[in-house]
Amino acid sequence: MSKLLQRTVLISLISGSAMLALPGQALAWSCQSQYEEAERLIEKAENLVADDTDSRILAMLEQAKGLADSGIVSHAKASEGHTGEVGKFMHGDAMRQAAWAQELAKQAYFLLTAETY
Repeated sequence: MSKLLQRTVLISLISGSAMLALPGQALAWSCQSQYEEAERLIEKAENLVADDTDSRILAMLEQAKGLADSGIVSHAKASEGHTGEVGKFMHGDAMRQAAWAQELAKQAYFLLTAETY
């Protein structure tokens, strides 16, 4: 293999690896937007709630709100000491709670409208 081809392959591999690593880093700093999205989805589903809405859907929305609130608290505690294993775990846990809250809100929206979000 020629030196030029080797360099081209090496540069392509490094560039590809960097592109794969960057989205993970971007997600690590998107905490606030994840919670804002969860709260927006919850509010959108809550606006569709009627007097005869199934109690299971209402419970799903309450669970989504609880997860979002709990995640915000976990994130604040993780941000106090954002280094070390405990901080990393708490930050990851907060992000998981935001994702779960979003998914529950999406499911509630689907059950209320039969439309995917």
